[in-house]
Amino acid sequence: MTRPLISTFLAHLDGEASREVALQAYREAEEKHGVRIYDDHDARVAPGAFKPHMPISEERVRTLTRSWEQFDRALEPLGRGAERDLVIRQLGPFISDTGLWVAGSDLADDHLFIFRSGEVGSWTGEQWDQHLANWGAVTQFLGRDDWTAERLVEQMRQTPRYREWIQLLRSLIAEARGVAVRA
Repeated sequence: MTRPLISTFLAHLDGEASREVALQAYREAEEKHGVRIYDDHDARVAPGAFKPHMPISEERVRTLTRSWEQFDRALEPLGRGAERDLVIRQLGPFISDTGLWVAGSDLADDHLFIFRSGEVGSWTGEQWDQHLANWGAVTQFLGRDDWTAERLVEQMRQTPRYREWIQLLRSLIAEARGVAVRA
């Protein structure tokens, strides 16, 4: 079953919907789930999920993620249980609702996730894939409860037109954040 956001992406790719319609659908999905994704990040700087010591702006978080020393002074790791809770409470529902089942190397490795609740996700591709496999098992994605990260990535990449809509998603993320669209 194709989720409405992916359907909108495909409609745009087929010339049946404007880029503005696709961008608006993406922005609405982020807003609904309290997730903002930024594309100017290297997850190896600070892999995992974090919370700030005190409330800070999204822009400040983005600046901090460019330096481990600054990041470490302003944010602390959530811990395994709290990170799992973040995935269950916010990231997983965002993925399920939007249909953005995306392999970590196609998104998470170079994207930063900032949640309305204040947490920050900076996952390597492997961490992301493991979180999605766990979420897929819990929600019985495609009727299965035995997902592994490898099996899920293989399944995701077999989705019709996956590469096309991933490229569109990445450009929409940049555009939603006010960054020039990459060719």
